[in-house]
Amino acid sequence: MTGRRSLALFTLLLLVASTVPATRLAAAPPAICLAAGDSLAAGIGSTLPRERSAAALLCRWSEAFFGDRAELVTVARPGERTGSFRTSGQLQALHEAIERARRAGQPIRFVLVSLGGNDLLALRDASEEERDRLFGEFAEALGPALLDVRDTIGEGTPLLVLTLYDPTDGDPTAERTESWWIARFNEAIRQRAEAVGGIVVDLASAFRGHSSDWTWWPVDVHPTNAGYEAIARTAWQALGWDRTGPAITIERPSDGSELERRYQTVRAVVTDPGGVEQVTLWVDGHEIGTLDPLPSNNEWLTLWETPWPSDGPPITLEIRARDRAGNEGVATMRILRGG
Repeated sequence: MTGRRSLALFTLLLLVASTVPATRLAAAPPAICLAAGDSLAAGIGSTLPRERSAAALLCRWSEAFFGDRAELVTVARPGERTGSFRTSGQLQALHEAIERARRAGQPIRFVLVSLGGNDLLALRDASEEERDRLFGEFAEALGPALLDVRDTIGEGTPLLVLTLYDPTDGDPTAERTESWWIARFNEAIRQRAEAVGGIVVDLASAFRGHSSDWTWWPVDVHPTNAGYEAIARTAWQALGWDRTGPAITIERPSDGSELERRYQTVRAVVTDPGGVEQVTLWVDGHEIGTLDPLPSNNEWLTLWETPWPSDGPPITLEIRARDRAGNEGVATMRILRGG
């Protein structure tokens, strides 16, 4: 091959390479999602913690939202107490996981921390004097533990700190009761998390009234699969990444069309990078029911019992959709009544 032809071929290869997406030349390393603390962070109680823990769900949802890859790293240990978090090796394991990620060029998407549950359980058979002492030890240890986590991950990484939920749904104002102690623990968690710029995930409010659905109580205090999904949803909302409601396109019926039958199919395409939670049908300002998701194409469907035949003004039909972050999208159309 002559020198001129070699130079032309080399130039062509450079031009081709410059048009190939970076993902085809070298896939970007996945982001890292981290879970630390006790059994709640580890996902104990779910049927498959690696996939159904709150951190695992959050990590997977973040992939869809950001359009990239992310992987979960869990250093959480069932039974971990707040006082032992810094000395048992877990904090060191967290530090090592972050150092490995940084050497590999992997961004840290979030760190989820759950501490305090085992400290609370230690109060169960203790005297009132011992309870006060144990609570004081917990409160004193929590601040330095969270500060160490913050120093390890840096200021820019979201630090999610879970509060405790009350499986008994008791009265938190009734002094010295289990519910009152849970409220005291949660106040300490809130104060110390906010002191280090953490994001407080308020499980106490989210779980109230749902213990029978979201936990194994009274057999066990841990969440069910539904409970971990509720934790993930509460954390997702607290992160504040998703601030835009779902996009909705109503496919059937057509805007301005006329009712021709008693039962009308209502179909809509609903999309949201953060995940669609619910889609509802509203007619003239009244909620009629929910739409069901179809297996593909982001389509949602229901069968509407219309007021056909009837006279009168056009009917206002709305499709409202809510995403995991609580944002709502609305699409509206007018339907003519069939006489």
